[in-house]
Amino acid sequence: MQPPDTIRFYFSFRSPYSWLALHRLDAALSNSGLPIEYIPVFPPPNYANDPTKVPAKAAYIQHDIARIAHAYGIAFKMPEVMDCEWVRPHAAYVHAADQGKGPAFARALYAARFGEGKDVGDDAVVAECAKQLGLDPVQTIAAQGDATLQERVVLGMMRGAQEDGIFGVPLFVFQGERYWGNDRIEWLLRAIDAARGKPVPDLQANLLSPVHMG
Repeated sequence: MQPPDTIRFYFSFRSPYSWLALHRLDAALSNSGLPIEYIPVFPPPNYANDPTKVPAKAAYIQHDIARIAHAYGIAFKMPEVMDCEWVRPHAAYVHAADQGKGPAFARALYAARFGEGKDVGDDAVVAECAKQLGLDPVQTIAAQGDATLQERVVLGMMRGAQEDGIFGVPLFVFQGERYWGNDRIEWLLRAIDAARGKPVPDLQANLLSPVHMG
């Protein structure tokens, strides 16, 4: 049974904002002492809110990601191949997590996709990420098609829909409250501080104040 203050983090390898959130996660929560449950998800076919179907929105997101990545000091290259059979890389993540290397694998695959613009649907890309972490590349490639691992991904998505009402990523859930987006990490930290009885900024007194003390 999970501790009651476990933070659930829903992410997707399709999402550049999940990439940015994962980049900040260790720094944001390193002093919290709270466990994090990483839950991979991916949009279903014919996803109704797909930003790539709205050219102006897609162009904005690409510009927005580039400026945020620049501010964070990380390389960004928009992948030429936007989509793949998404259950496969997420099943590979579950395999890596079973080996105790889930977050590290996620960072490696994100770096390949958004740092180098590579196609994470390419077995060679997945294999290279596995090799970087000391995982068996052949086993990791095979894991992508493993029915049991794929089912675990789908079950995680179903749980997210039923328990947390997930509608997009990155999504953090803490004590039953949802925080959607990389820019909501500060609000998550505010909630953690408030739950521990720590002071938080009074936004009524200063609407432009940072939302938490960190």
